[in-house]
Amino acid sequence: FRSSRPLVFFCYGIVDALAIGLASQYEVLEKLREYGFKVNPDIRLCRGVEEVIDFCRHMQDKREMLPYEIDGVVIKVNEIDDQIKLGIKARSPRWAVAYKFPPTQETTTLLKIEVQVGRTGVLTPVAILDPVKIAGVTVSRATLHNADEIRRKDVREGDTVIVQRAGDVIPEIVAPVPSLRKGTERVFEMPATCPVCRSPVVRDAGSNGEEGGMHRCVNMACPAIIREQIYHFASKDAL
Repeated sequence: FRSSRPLVFFCYGIVDALAIGLASQYEVLEKLREYGFKVNPDIRLCRGVEEVIDFCRHMQDKREMLPYEIDGVVIKVNEIDDQIKLGIKARSPRWAVAYKFPPTQETTTLLKIEVQVGRTGVLTPVAILDPVKIAGVTVSRATLHNADEIRRKDVREGDTVIVQRAGDVIPEIVAPVPSLRKGTERVFEMPATCPVCRSPVVRDAGSNGEEGGMHRCVNMACPAIIREQIYHFASKDAL
């Protein structure tokens, strides 16, 4: 298994460090290295907020040179006794906090905007991009959410656009670069008929009698809707 999937991990903690005589997070990391576990070499014992800030800046500068992806730095209270006193919330410890780096941004060309039909019939515009590498991942598609989002950002087919991975995961278009427009860019309009079954598309009613943000195919026999409903039915969250 290891030869086909060469997995490597850094070890960061021991369940009950006090039970083996370790009083701090730094001691835990040193002991793990002594035991033969792989420990991240980029750790630092900081004394004061200024040293923490300096280390975060150092790692942000070093980020692109690392042989693996990171999206930030975890700052931990060092003393185990203090960690126990601070305790743990439902989802995270009170003695640790993540400092997230700003997302990496690149520019590329928005080749065209396609429309996908979801299991509830909602039409979602998707940007088809000239493939671009962002933080180690090649991105060729990005959701544009709805027509209002496209209009708000003034994104057009053929635009040079700034792209990032939201939370370093989900590709998104931040904005177009208007200064690079050549006059051949095309303003996008949501289709009046479903791109799959050609049934009429309606716009959801919003609050105060205004139109909502979602366009929808109302043909529940639409092949795209049925396909997505089957996917959902057979998913972990359903069946």
